[in-house]
Amino acid sequence: MGAFHMISNKPSPPINLDLVDQVCKHIHTQGWSFVKEQLINAIVDAMPTHILEKLTGDPTGDDRAIEILDDYYKPNERNQDLIVDSFKILGEEQTIYLLDLLQLDKTNTNEQTPKT
Repeated sequence: MGAFHMISNKPSPPINLDLVDQVCKHIHTQGWSFVKEQLINAIVDAMPTHILEKLTGDPTGDDRAIEILDDYYKPNERNQDLIVDSFKILGEEQTIYLLDLLQLDKTNTNEQTPKT
């Protein structure tokens, strides 16, 4: 159960766990920190004020919410939870769209891109 459940008692729509598994398999180990950063920022941006206040104690606590979620999702064991929560909060299509924008399939951490 992810962070979404901790801050919302609203029933969430059913999640396609096969799709979650496919998404997780396509993110290379080296890409997870970037994925976490981008999805956490998007989740906080999408948070209604009352949820933000419930999480941080401050209705304008975006930075604190990012810190809390970053700590929560830091362990690699929570990678799948992040995708599930992102599906719940942002929706499957928006999450996949954001991941596509990251172009993780074109990123190779072993090579440096020459500066122009």
